[in-house]
Amino acid sequence: MKVAITLLVVLALANAGMVQKFPLTYGGKRSIMNIMVEVENKIKAHSPLDTIKGVLDNFKSAVAQEQGTHDEVYGAQKAECESEIAYRRAEVEDATGTLKIANGILKTANILLKKTQATLGETENILNTVSQHIGLINDARKEDTQSYNRGAVTFNDAINAIDDSLDLAAALAKGGASLIQVAEMTTKLMKASVATKMNKAFMAPLAALSQITQEEDSVGAAERLAQLLQTLRTNVEEAWASYTAENTNALALFTQQKDLYLASQVRLDESKGRLSSKAENLQGVISVQTAVAQAATNKRQRNQTLWDDAADLCHSFDVEYEAVTAGRRQELVLVQELERLAERRAAEQQ
Repeated sequence: MKVAITLLVVLALANAGMVQKFPLTYGGKRSIMNIMVEVENKIKAHSPLDTIKGVLDNFKSAVAQEQGTHDEVYGAQKAECESEIAYRRAEVEDATGTLKIANGILKTANILLKKTQATLGETENILNTVSQHIGLINDARKEDTQSYNRGAVTFNDAINAIDDSLDLAAALAKGGASLIQVAEMTTKLMKASVATKMNKAFMAPLAALSQITQEEDSVGAAERLAQLLQTLRTNVEEAWASYTAENTNALALFTQQKDLYLASQVRLDESKGRLSSKAENLQGVISVQTAVAQAATNKRQRNQTLWDDAADLCHSFDVEYEAVTAGRRQELVLVQELERLAERRAAEQQ
């Protein structure tokens, strides 16, 4: 027994070394060493096994509670890090896009300084390209809207089919439905399943509907069918809501893209007007765009640095979580060993 306790002490010391390597404010109100001493004293005092297990169970509960709290903290840390990284990534991409546009305008402006008429032709070509992009965006959105409308009809038809099936289930419970009605409703649900691409969700209600005429307890079978159909209706409504949310996001992105192209179109129109009237104004355009490019470069560098810092911080959270969690696992291993030693000693004392 003494040798076994000595081995546990060695393991406990190794576990303490891991906690010191990653100093954290966890486990401050408990000590595996104290628990080991307490258990050893109770074993020597021939305390009941249930008493010893109670001590160990309290320790395990404390470990589990602490792990749960750490899991919540770690989850919040991860969410915050991911949000920050996503924001910095977007800022870098925005600055890169702005820089690309600014450099393009700078190049065009320098060409315009040398040959105004040729540059005016290039500007008109760019305007045409932007107009084509705006047209393409409008066409794509029109296509998306039509697709969404078709999807809305599909989901609506599916819900109507489910509602009709619920009515049929109620009729079946009262014995007022025919095999033909069951077959027709099965066909409707199968079509809705294929149209919504929710075959898995429709599987259980379709199976229940196909077997309902073979059930001895028709009332019970009809009630189970109604429950499955109600669950299916909820799933279809959730899918519809998700589909609508995706369409809303797509609409916001479309508006953003269109605004960007419209803004570019306005700038190019103004440049064309200035070039047509006086070539000297091009120097002002070059100065402005140089400042924009510099600001975009600074913004990109600053946000890239913050992005890298956030990534490093997230990694440190991961390292901390894994290290402390490993320490708790080791504590639980030690507790299990103590429990086995207690059980062995209790068996020897019988």
